[in-house]
Amino acid sequence: MVLQTEAEAFWYLPENLTAEQKAALESFKKHLTDEKLLLADHDDDCTLLRFLKARQWHQEPATLMYKNMVEWRAREKVDELYMDYEFPEFQELIEFYPHFYHKLDKFGRPVYIELLGQTDCTKMLTVASQERIMKYHIWTWERLKRLLFPACSRLAARPVMACTVVIDLAGLSLKNFTLTTKHLLGEVARIDQDYYPEHLGAMFIINTPYVFKVIWAVVNPLLEERTRRKITVLGYDYQETLKQAIPEDNLPTFLGGKSECAGAKHSSMGPWQQVEPCKSFSWVPVGGKRLPSGALSSLLSGGSLPEPGAPSPTKAA
Repeated sequence: MVLQTEAEAFWYLPENLTAEQKAALESFKKHLTDEKLLLADHDDDCTLLRFLKARQWHQEPATLMYKNMVEWRAREKVDELYMDYEFPEFQELIEFYPHFYHKLDKFGRPVYIELLGQTDCTKMLTVASQERIMKYHIWTWERLKRLLFPACSRLAARPVMACTVVIDLAGLSLKNFTLTTKHLLGEVARIDQDYYPEHLGAMFIINTPYVFKVIWAVVNPLLEERTRRKITVLGYDYQETLKQAIPEDNLPTFLGGKSECAGAKHSSMGPWQQVEPCKSFSWVPVGGKRLPSGALSSLLSGGSLPEPGAPSPTKAA
């Protein structure tokens, strides 16, 4: 198996774009401007490139996808949701849906770990309604974009806009995979692919039991081809491959690394813990490189701020 190269991981940087892709970006930007579709904080080159790539660099489908995103954000009041949403159910939810971000991969991208084999959708829905869970899901996306990516970008001194995902299926059985589970996963996949395209750098699925073949046959059609190409199924022999993608010191011990974890509630750690939450996310030239601005300005000038409580008793993390 061949892992991503640095150029593939940072495909959106100017030095990695072809002349045709650069021309497509300029044309797309002009078209959205002319049509008065550009959304503040979603008008930077990296964002526009994501939508273009998600639609194979074709302007018309990319325009429709971008327009749908703008309308969806307004309809769901996503900006207000990020700033105001309270989710006191988090501490109970994470017992049945263990997930967290844990340090960085070899390219400086955040690593998201989900213990899907320990997830119980039926019990999740006794803690919070599906509507509440989906709002929480959107909130975590916004936190990733406004807090984690800028913090990682500052550390890497270049834009980071994707993450590496590890899905651990240890303990998975068919009883975990009900029609409710399928519907919830379908909604998650739809939001991820339609409104947050090309944020997935790579995904590794590990500890796949025999029943995975049955479950994958159901999940696979929910994913677009561009997403499927980034997924690697490793089974039980995964540790050496993970260590090639994630430094051993950053990989949790239960995955074969050296980084101590104390359960999903206490395992979220990374450079974002030193950064305040961002109300906006844009790119500006800094010292010849394109780095995040907004609430990161304090850190870019050498300051340091504590994380504002993630989660607090009423805020999700």
